[in-house]
Amino acid sequence: MAKPSSFDSVAKRVRLPPAKNPRWLGVSGGRGGVSLGYRKPARGPGAWIVKLVIDGNRVEQRLAEADDPGSNPDALSYPVAVTAAIDWARAQVRRLDGEGEGGDAEVPSVRTAVEAYVTARSARAPAAGRDAEKRLGKHVLADQAFADTHLTKLNADTIRAWRQRLSSELQPTTVNRLLNDLRAALNAAAEHHRRVLPATLAAEIRTGTKAISAGSSARKQILPDAEIRRLVDAAFAVDETGDFGRLVLVMAATGARHSQVARINVGDVQAARGRIMVPPSNKGRAGKRPTPIAVPVGPDVIERLQVALAGRRGHEPLLLHWRHRQVGPVTWERVDRGPWATASAALRLWDRARTRAEAPPGTVMLCLRHSSIVRALSAGVPVRLVAALHDTSVQMIEDHYSAYIVEATEEIARRAITPLAPSAVATLQPVDGAAA
Repeated sequence: MAKPSSFDSVAKRVRLPPAKNPRWLGVSGGRGGVSLGYRKPARGPGAWIVKLVIDGNRVEQRLAEADDPGSNPDALSYPVAVTAAIDWARAQVRRLDGEGEGGDAEVPSVRTAVEAYVTARSARAPAAGRDAEKRLGKHVLADQAFADTHLTKLNADTIRAWRQRLSSELQPTTVNRLLNDLRAALNAAAEHHRRVLPATLAAEIRTGTKAISAGSSARKQILPDAEIRRLVDAAFAVDETGDFGRLVLVMAATGARHSQVARINVGDVQAARGRIMVPPSNKGRAGKRPTPIAVPVGPDVIERLQVALAGRRGHEPLLLHWRHRQVGPVTWERVDRGPWATASAALRLWDRARTRAEAPPGTVMLCLRHSSIVRALSAGVPVRLVAALHDTSVQMIEDHYSAYIVEATEEIARRAITPLAPSAVATLQPVDGAAA
């Protein structure tokens, strides 16, 4: 065992030589109890290791990164590592005590966490559950090494290794959506099985599933108003029912996400006041009553929506479309009319509209939202109000649309310019023949 003084501070750990094996310190229960180890690599920050020896059983695991120079923000200091080691050991004792009763099955894996998450989400929202099941199944469960990892051994490095194996063709927004689902699944499992899992697991999940920046791709999806109008016209042209045209029109006019627009009811269109009450996103609002967002729209938008308003009750969904079922290899028939459950239901029509409008290749429906945000900023609408109207944060607006904020604020500041320099003194010039 190492002496406490050998690695209980950053300064002392910096002076230690690299070593393949950890330096150990007993923190509870003597030599046969809980030990905290510190492994010093040849380069980079070191790592905390924890070990438990009890009744002939030995369990050892990497605990977390140490707060050495160059470490991540979630790295642990020595006192925190000692506490985390003891908490981890207590969880292992509970797990070992339960092995005789099938306790090993109680230790969840990434696979069981994902399966439980999909089941719970499908119960709340079947369409969203199917979407998550497809995404997680393709990118998480198909990676057997990662899917079979027990959560007792899961750490940020394991998650990063899985991320590096993802297809390079995935768009940043797709990766972030996948990370959101995975984070939710792992956090739910960590909470449910907290008695047998390491206390540091939540921090490992948070670090490993950090979102990647999608700002650059978002800015490429900003179109001028003329092109947005062509897309709206094309959306009406490719669907004779007008259903898809109204969907694109409302998304362009409000800048709302597809999931929000799909939940707008007939009564949310307040024609007399020239606005649409847009339901907020469900993200982060569990157990809270959502407050709709009053988004002003033009009279042209209200007029094009009259067909969907006439003779209908206020609680009915505003935007409907025909749903189909396959009755042959390439034959489909209409079943009924219902809300747009997912954005994927509109992809075929969007591709046709994009081609008809001659929009830039790769333009996605989310361009309607990005363009709406930039339109408001360019008109001088305060950033806080732009964020509120688009159901997002000021931080997100500043991070991804800073260039447009600078342009808008510069124009506002230019209006306040007033002449300050004194006028030049006029100099009289002699006129020929004036002295005669």
